Amino acid sequence: MRPAHFSEQDLARLALSAQLKDLSEELRLAVAEPDGPTADGSGSVLAERLLRLLDDGVPALQDALVAHLRARDIPWAWIGPRTGLGQDDARARWGRSEPVHLADARGTAAALDEWYVRHAQLEPLAHVSNPVSRLLGDIEGDPQRCLICAKYAGEAVPAWAGRPQPPGGHLIDDGTWRVGHGPAGFWPRGTLLIESHRHFLGHAEISPDEATSLALLIRRLTDPLKEATGAPRVHVWSNMEGTPHFHTWMVPRVTAVPSGRHFIANPGYCTAVEAEEAVHAIRKALESHAGTEADAS
Repeated sequence: MRPAHFSEQDLARLALSAQLKDLSEELRLAVAEPDGPTADGSGSVLAERLLRLLDDGVPALQDALVAHLRARDIPWAWIGPRTGLGQDDARARWGRSEPVHLADARGTAAALDEWYVRHAQLEPLAHVSNPVSRLLGDIEGDPQRCLICAKYAGEAVPAWAGRPQPPGGHLIDDGTWRVGHGPAGFWPRGTLLIESHRHFLGHAEISPDEATSLALLIRRLTDPLKEATGAPRVHVWSNMEGTPHFHTWMVPRVTAVPSGRHFIANPGYCTAVEAEEAVHAIRKALESHAGTEADAS
């Protein structure tokens, strides 16, 4: 039975969004898919797959789009020419289509919300937890949220905001600061993200104890980070532009990018495996430095 607040228009929009998601996922995977000869050696495996995808996916997407338009009472006179058909032919093709039925509309909306957020990049909707379901019926859009607090609360966040368990685990989690590797696809190996447990925005709101412990933490991490990565310099900055929660980046200059502003603009990236290996090396260097300091005292 259709939920009371999911109108026919809502269901048609959900079906359209689901088709778009499935097609975009297939196309995304094809970007890095290797090619090769077909079984009979006469063609391309990648081309064969893409052509099959277009043959099946585009008509299904067109069906979902027309259903969405008709649910919004868009006239056939507008739809026909834009689908390459006349008004009468478009009506004949889609006019008898059954209303969209989704077995679990609420679950579909929630799944689309999570998929969109996890794949979001720098668009404004990256900060919104319900980018798809906010379009439906009487569901209100969420206000922009703190992605760091949301991440540790178990909510879906964009990949560039990281995960509650970073690659290799947290190096430090002392109740005031969490230190882990930055999201692998967006930062070079060895990049450390320092996040405050307490929610506050910037340096003007940091407590004296937090300010002191942060300075000592950066000092403690710098040499082990350079030792583990071979970086001649470690760039340290905070701007809180990604999300309004205090965090500091420690980015080792490990790539061939020139130093200075060129490096800041494009510091590079790494794989999850490289990030885990870097964390392992940094953890060993931290332990070694801690032992040396203990012996010296």
